[in-house]
Amino acid sequence: MTKKGMTLTEILIVVGIISFLAVLITVYLRTQVFKGYDARKKAEIKRIGIAAEEYEKDNNCYPLSNQVICNPGTGLRPYLDKVPCDPLTQASYYYEHEDAICPKWYRIYAVLNNDSDKDAQSYIGPGSAFNFVYGSSNSPAVTQSTPPPGGQDLPPDTNFYGCFSGVCTPITWDSARPGPICDPNFQNSTCYGQCANPGNECQPWN
Repeated sequence: MTKKGMTLTEILIVVGIISFLAVLITVYLRTQVFKGYDARKKAEIKRIGIAAEEYEKDNNCYPLSNQVICNPGTGLRPYLDKVPCDPLTQASYYYEHEDAICPKWYRIYAVLNNDSDKDAQSYIGPGSAFNFVYGSSNSPAVTQSTPPPGGQDLPPDTNFYGCFSGVCTPITWDSARPGPICDPNFQNSTCYGQCANPGNECQPWN
């Protein structure tokens, strides 16, 4: 009695089923990883926000952007021991505040990987590059933009500046971040007078 082996068709069917299951597992695991990162981002931004509120109670102003960068990340002490970085890009979360030396409101933006997250809002913030925002209760309302044509990022309608050798200089936007090309950065051509401090020299985020 001879043993009957698998036909080519049967082998292809088995390989196809295994491949399909492998793809499903990969997609599921990838989704779970992204959900984990998104949950971490939201929790970290909330911690930054709580620290900013505590700072405001003592100073009657919210912190400037050079205090809310993750490298070295000590700008919000003693309210927050270390300002966290985005876990995926390792860049500072994008911090926006009222255009004043003594800001009365702030917003913190991030990109969530899971677009179906209940807190996600498509095309918000500078360049419509973000989908999550957390801010002070008195911050201006955030409006959603229409999708950019061709899926391309739009340049922000805000100018950005950084300190270079003590001089406040215009800098560009990096859509890969998304955000200005270096930290700390400011939305005012005077950099709010922060360039006198060598520690505020604008450093590349990556």
